[in-house]
Amino acid sequence: MLLTHMLPAQDSKGSKIPDGEAQFTQEQLEEYYLVYKNPDVRYLRTLFDAYLKNSGGIEQERQLLVKWSKEYFRSKFIVLSREDNTFGGALITIIFQGRPDKVFVAWVYPEGVNKKLTLRRFEPGEFSDEDIKRINVRYKKLINDKVHSM
Repeated sequence: MLLTHMLPAQDSKGSKIPDGEAQFTQEQLEEYYLVYKNPDVRYLRTLFDAYLKNSGGIEQERQLLVKWSKEYFRSKFIVLSREDNTFGGALITIIFQGRPDKVFVAWVYPEGVNKKLTLRRFEPGEFSDEDIKRINVRYKKLINDKVHSM
């Protein structure tokens, strides 16, 4: 389930995110919750926790994370979308529950023969302030859900 469905054109306020809170059936939510079982999504939580303890992760990964306040990583996150990347691995779009002021895109890639998961990219997604505001309204139920977040 892709949550960050964007409209083909911006509306009068300059946002591609639909206005208003989204309503999901229980079946849709159950399908969505499966995203948290993906090893690459789980890897992000493991990496963030290790980064906070100054352990784990490779130098390249730490360099991607050091640019951002540790307050982001102390917070749980929700997945807005997860899709296969053309160059391998997955692009995972997330927002942190405790700091929902930015949406981040993470590229998690299985490295080498052993397919060890590695964070190759971690940067803000291309979302305007209006988009972020609407995401916080549209997905309020998910952003406030402490049980199914990572």
